Formats: sequence, C-alpha cells, structure tokens
Amino acid sequence: MIGIRNLLLGTALALAVSAPALAEIEILKEVPQSGTLRYREVVYVDDGTCPKGEVKEITGGNRDKSIPRKVRCVKRPASAGK
Repeated sequence: MIGIRNLLLGTALALAVSAPALAEIEILKEVPQSGTLRYREVVYVDDGTCPKGEVKEITGGNRDKSIPRKVRCVKRPASAGK
C-alpha cells in the first residue's frame, strides 16, 4: 500500500512541477514598461529589433537594489506561438 501511495504522490508532484513547462510561451509585441516585471521574471518580445529567427529576452531587475533589467536576443523558443 505504501508503494502505491508513494507512486501516486510522486506522479502528482511531477505533473505539478512540469505543468508550467508544458504551457505555450507567449511572445509580446512590445517591451513592457519599466517597473512592470518582477525580479527575475522573463518575457519574450518580438518587436523586430533582433535578427530573423530570434526574439528579445527580457529578465526583470530590481530597482530597490539597483539591479537593471537584462535584455538579449535569443533563438525563438520552440514552444512559442507565432
């Protein structure tokens, strides 16, 4: 009985952890305004400024600690909508 319960608990935990990874990544059309991203939150933006096949990856900073946003061009994520 304990083995089945552990198997079910492990399966439920694995599904809960992997569910966000299964979601389709949204690509924004414009850069979010300053102060709207949480610290370390990542968004993707296709505003035409990166080379073909790439999108802008923006990672939120922290104004209180003087940590700026990080912005870089990356390959378009495979699970991203077009």
